[in-house]
Amino acid sequence: MIGTGTVKSIRGEYIEVVAPRASECSSCPLVDSCSNTSLREGEIIWVRNTINATIGDYVEFEFSESDFNRGLFIVYGIPIISIVTGTIIGTFLETHFHIKILNLKNFTTFLTTAITLSIGIIIVKILDAKIKPSSYTTKIVRRFVTL
Repeated sequence: MIGTGTVKSIRGEYIEVVAPRASECSSCPLVDSCSNTSLREGEIIWVRNTINATIGDYVEFEFSESDFNRGLFIVYGIPIISIVTGTIIGTFLETHFHIKILNLKNFTTFLTTAITLSIGIIIVKILDAKIKPSSYTTKIVRRFVTL
């Protein structure tokens, strides 16, 4: 996958690139009056600076689709799996073992879902901290000269 953006800062061998989010915003009817500055400013991506880009340069970068899909699974898949697992466990505890916390219907299911979701979020945080420093597989393809 290829994207473009502007170099915002440099940290050692990595540069911070701000990539516009035009594709997400272009179909929105509120694009001209949007107050969500995080969407308007763009996505921030850390890229290995392989062509000695400087601050303000407009660059084209490339990242692996498998790395992108791995990131999507970590961010979305693990919490969804956690929710489904908690729901199944809670329902199983209520129906087969008749465990009802506070004697409320489905409260056991709610509680186990909340617990497993919390565990899933912790796993995502740990994986993010562990993977992030070593996962800079994105590379600069070329730099566009601006006049």
